[in-house]
Amino acid sequence: MRTKTLSFIFVFCLGFLLLGLFFTQVIRHERYRVMSEENRLKIIPLMAPRGSIYDRNGKALVKDVLSFDVAVIYSRIKDKTALADMLSSELEIPAETITREIGKARRQPFTPTVVASNVGIGKAIQLEELSADYPGLHLDVSARREYLRGETASNVLGYLGMINRSEFDRLKHYGYSIRDLVGRAGLERTYDNYLRGRHGGKQVEVDHRGREMTTLGLKEPSSGRDVRLTLDLELQEYCDGLLKNKKGAILAMDPDTGAMIAMSSAPGYDPGVFVDRARSVETVELLNDNEYPLVNRAITGVYPPGSVFKVVVASGAVETAKAGEHTTFACSGVFTLGRATFHCWREGGHGLLALKDAIKNSCNVYFFQLGLLLGADGIAEFARRFGFGSHTGIDLPGEAPGTVPDPEWKEERFNDKWYKGDTVNYSIGQGYMLCTPIQVARMMAVFANDGFIVRPYIVNRIGSLDTVSGEKIEVDISGDTLKTVKEGMWRVVNSPRGTGMKARLRNVEVAGKTGTAQTSRGKNHGWFAGFAPYDDPKLVVVIFDEYGGKGGYYAAQTAGKVFKKADELGLL
Repeated sequence: MRTKTLSFIFVFCLGFLLLGLFFTQVIRHERYRVMSEENRLKIIPLMAPRGSIYDRNGKALVKDVLSFDVAVIYSRIKDKTALADMLSSELEIPAETITREIGKARRQPFTPTVVASNVGIGKAIQLEELSADYPGLHLDVSARREYLRGETASNVLGYLGMINRSEFDRLKHYGYSIRDLVGRAGLERTYDNYLRGRHGGKQVEVDHRGREMTTLGLKEPSSGRDVRLTLDLELQEYCDGLLKNKKGAILAMDPDTGAMIAMSSAPGYDPGVFVDRARSVETVELLNDNEYPLVNRAITGVYPPGSVFKVVVASGAVETAKAGEHTTFACSGVFTLGRATFHCWREGGHGLLALKDAIKNSCNVYFFQLGLLLGADGIAEFARRFGFGSHTGIDLPGEAPGTVPDPEWKEERFNDKWYKGDTVNYSIGQGYMLCTPIQVARMMAVFANDGFIVRPYIVNRIGSLDTVSGEKIEVDISGDTLKTVKEGMWRVVNSPRGTGMKARLRNVEVAGKTGTAQTSRGKNHGWFAGFAPYDDPKLVVVIFDEYGGKGGYYAAQTAGKVFKKADELGLL
């Protein structure tokens, strides 16, 4: 009886063992085969560097550099505490910080998650030697974006950000990976598809300790294309410096082609903040800054143009024969329309003025009457001819179209009729009229190039290919009209008591127009828009001084400095 019982137990155990072997070898064969292959084979992604960005002279602004990062694959970690302690000791980072970062890897347990960035090649080699003893530790060599000039041209260059899940789901079929950085603003966003590289990878066979033995397959990564800009780095840095501790924008543009030679927006920021994990606090501060440093004021901010708009009103009045260069109006300092009184900026008035001197003195009373002659619809028509109210087409994201009002627009927007008082304000660039500094630059280029609207652009070469540039559309305005208004702008800078005298240079003739735009905050914006040299314009310069006061002061003086620097650099 006892022998039978033992025999039964033996047979039962043997049967159970055979059943387990059958289940493992036959039923679960495919699962364990895959697991074995995963342990034997290893896919190593090879990240492709982004293309570099250069100025017009080949000076580097942005490039990728090698970054040695420490990552973990959460599903392979055997002892999180031991791993965190080792990394803390080797990297001199608090163990709590490492533990917190390892905890984040739990969200994507099968994907390498970076816990420490840019540790240097020396530390990377040390950790690579230790990786066999710490399952889940992964050393990653990647390209790190480096903005070589700090805040220089920050709102033009833009910045990068980690791809989010919805973007990845939409773009994964185009070669994007879940660890990619994508352009979030500026040129990094507009030209992301050209700048980003195409990732590669290699499949290797590893031993039981995870060491590479044989390479089974290789796909080389391909770098992104380099981009060359129209910007001149020296002039760009100079303009950025002029805006230090201020808010506003400075633009310098070739009036014949639309090539942007400089585009500054202040306050600026360091784009490197967004690619450095250690500077996450600075990133949050930037995103919440009420001075809006991430806004490119040159193309996104919309403002009343003030008196720089008077050259449009003057052109419309002359072109339609509502007035001529010899048309005169008297300015006593005030203008009465019904029960309303409108003031000239000069309290005692300018006396009797003809058109060119009205431009020189920026006389409000003269332009009140000129605007009434042209009418609201006429002002709107010529504003649109000069490119206001529509995108310029510049190759940067976030451009605003501005607003060109007229009676129909006011009726639709406010359910109210248009009054003559609206026209009076309209005639000096106030009221509902709003524009961007880049639109003012395009408008001024029409006078500089004798009658053509240009499309501003910043990139002139991608890889080895030149981009399309120099797009020009002829404006329906006669040469005589433009000549008359240009002569008035010459007087603004070069005649005694012209409002733009501070822009005057000894060796270069500058023409332009100042502007002072009133705001609801009680502080005025200052404007200057002009071109040089007068007889053969090579450069249009626009200065926008946000809440900076009258355009005849800082804005005009700054324009003179920009023209002088451009002349020293051989750009005039």
